[in-house]
Order: sequence, then C-alpha cells, then structure tokens
Amino acid sequence: MRFDKRLQGRPLRQASLLIVCLCMFAVFSAAQESARLQPQASATANAAPFATSIKKTVALLRVLFVKGNTQMVAEGTCFFVSYADQRLGPTGGFSYLVTNRHVASPGVEEGTPYPVMDTHLRLNLKGSAQGSEESRIVMGGPMHWYFPPDDSVDLAVLPLLPDQTKYDYLTIPDSLFATHDLVESRGIAEGDSVLFTGYFYQFPGLKKFQPIIREGILAMIPDEKMETTLRKPGRLYLADLHVFGGNSGSPLLVNLGGFRNGTISAGYEYHLLGIISGFYHEDSNLNLTIATTYTGTLEQNSGIAMVVPVDELKALLDSPDLKAQRDAEVARMKPAK
Repeated sequence: MRFDKRLQGRPLRQASLLIVCLCMFAVFSAAQESARLQPQASATANAAPFATSIKKTVALLRVLFVKGNTQMVAEGTCFFVSYADQRLGPTGGFSYLVTNRHVASPGVEEGTPYPVMDTHLRLNLKGSAQGSEESRIVMGGPMHWYFPPDDSVDLAVLPLLPDQTKYDYLTIPDSLFATHDLVESRGIAEGDSVLFTGYFYQFPGLKKFQPIIREGILAMIPDEKMETTLRKPGRLYLADLHVFGGNSGSPLLVNLGGFRNGTISAGYEYHLLGIISGFYHEDSNLNLTIATTYTGTLEQNSGIAMVVPVDELKALLDSPDLKAQRDAEVARMKPAK
C-alpha cells in the first residue's frame, strides 16, 4: 500500500458508478466464462501472452480516509477471483474483488482503522484506444468488505462484478487456487518460480492502467506462525521478490511447469499461491522490520516479500457469512412457483 498525503488540491476523477450485476451480488453465467483466466500449459499461436492475461486480473484501488484533520488516500492493488457455484449452471458462480485488509481499511495495521470517506476503482475500458475509467464503489448496506475472523490475516474481499461489456478485465477462478492440498500433491517448495502483477506507482499509466510484472522465487514456507503485516502471529509465505509501495493486494502466482515429482510438464502452468501483503525493510544495522509502504527513510528493501497464503482466501470465501449471501442470492434467482 502507498499513502498519499497530498489529497487536497488533487481531486480524483469522478466517473459513472460501477455497474454491479444483480445489484448487491456479483453473479456470472456461462456467457461470461470467456472472461476468466485459464490455465496455460503451453503457448499457442492464437493465445494471448500470459503476461497480457494476468495483468487484466488486477486494478488500482484508491481509498480516501481521514487521519486526524488530514484527508489522505491509500493506493494499492486489487484483483478479481471467481468462485464456482454449480447451482448457477456448470460454468456459473460469483465474482469477488480481493485486496489486503490494510488497503481496504487504512490504519488497521496500526490498531486503529481510520474513517473511510470513499473508495475508487480504476479499470481499463474495452477497446485498445478507450483508456481507463476511475469509478466510485458505493459502499454501505449489503455492499461492504468482508474480513477474516482471524485478525492476523491481512485480507479483504468484496462481492463485485463490473460490467464486462464495458471494462476489460479477467477473473482468476478458484480452480487455480494453489491451496495446501495442491502444495502437497504437486510438491510446491522453496525455489519454485513465482511472479506477481500489480500497481506501479511511479507510472500507473496516463491513458490506461499499466500494471507491472516482477518475478522471483518462493523463499520459505514456514511451518510456524510469523508476525504478519497486521502485527499479529499468523500464517505466511515468504518470497524472494522485490515489492514496493502500491503492490499490497497483488496476486502471487507459482509456476507448476517444468520438472516436478518425477515428470516434466511443457510450458507454464500458473496457479494463485497467495496475496502480497508487505515486505521487510533492512536498516543500516541489518535489522528487518515489517513494512506495508515506504516511509521516506534511508532504510532499504530486503527483497523478501510477505504473502498471505491463498488458503486464507479460500477460507474467507467459504465462510458462513459469504455462504449465506450466496444462498440468499441463489434463492432470489429461482423462479416463483
């Protein structure tokens, strides 16, 4: 996440409200299946480059809030996932916007969330010359962020499906989640290649939102709890990956292609392993401290990123609150007898 204290005198462009299908809930149907990121075991002549596709899953999230008497804006990355639900057909389900809790609710990492004034989402429009649009997400009532009950988990989701005829984006299906079972069965371990895509605050794009992609390796899968970006013991992955302010909330993917478990898989096979939440600063005394944004000091980024495991996202999507919301929406869609 990146803080900008210069909100006054720098108004955000107000655009039309995001169109959310079925009002409060984000439901997709078989007709929208093409808008989901698909596994790519090997490249083909007609397939879009993987980098092009994965960048379409992310957007820029701006949260306007008040700290003391100062209006500020927190900038971070968010991305879309789709949660399959057979009750809506073989390719139907629900769409969610995913980011960190400290992006959606600035100040929570300090123990005191600040009052949020507004939340904005910047998405690219359909068509190569259409540019991007920054739209306000109307929060309140049934439209609100969902957080894990475990307050060590730096994660937030929002049921949201922007108009897919207007906005150019993709969702990551839950079938591509690299949960613990997949980590075990596919032998995912330290040294595996990982990459992320997210907001590049030095150049977010003038006409269109321009995400950045960076690559590294999985550095540690701890079997003990570590201090998370919310300053509490929790589950983390560590990646040897240079992230910086604004990358909070970025999706981290692991490549399952190549030689693995005695077999060779051609090409690339990326799965969602987790969500970038922060990194470690390294000061002049070689001490490491947790950071979610740059502080303007001479401390250096150690190159070790903190990652919320995708198991935490799956647990949140499977939580009773979100299950109840999906049940209610499915019931609402059934024709009256």
